[in-house]
Amino acid sequence: MSYLDCAQYDCCHNKAGACCLGSVKVHHTGERDAVCSSYRCNESVGNVATDNAPATAETEVRCDDKGCKYLEGRSCCADHVCIDECGCGPRCATRKTARQSRD
Repeated sequence: MSYLDCAQYDCCHNKAGACCLGSVKVHHTGERDAVCSSYRCNESVGNVATDNAPATAETEVRCDDKGCKYLEGRSCCADHVCIDECGCGPRCATRKTARQSRD
């Protein structure tokens, strides 16, 4: 489990920066990018965050980004995962390649 800090506030699963899902999926989308594929825009489905389980900062992060040094099996082993809002979608800001420092 990782501490998840999400800045994608238009996601229907986001509640004050925490996620209502017990597990999120991060998908590798390019050489330097990975995005949260669990993201659902609240404009198309309404804000269902209050209908889901209570938001929690401790979340399992499932990932397929083989270029990230935090990947262990199919899960992220980073203690703290940040999802940032950007043009490519809800981007994983914690992603580090093997050449980058872990700190």
